[in-house]
Amino acid sequence: MKKAILTAAAILAACPAWAQNADPALLIREQFAKIDTNGDGEISQEEFLAYKQEETKKVTAKIFEKLDTDKSGGISEEEYAQTVNTILSQLKKLSAGLAQ
Repeated sequence: MKKAILTAAAILAACPAWAQNADPALLIREQFAKIDTNGDGEISQEEFLAYKQEETKKVTAKIFEKLDTDKSGGISEEEYAQTVNTILSQLKKLSAGLAQ
């Protein structure tokens, strides 16, 4: 359940970036070029890991900003619970919609 919540939060945080590039082929070319830092036309394991680590940091920072609703620089238990409950509610609605 914890992984599902974190995954949902990560997806919610990343979706606006995807919406900016409606053309999948363009998105693929841009992402590939960004990951292939040495420009050799192939993504090495090192390049892929470095890219994923940087993206994870960005997504995690966005999630933290969303959780810190009072912008205090810290996440209280109340803030955390509120956000998790919102995500769970949205997942339940989505699940109910898919079940129909």
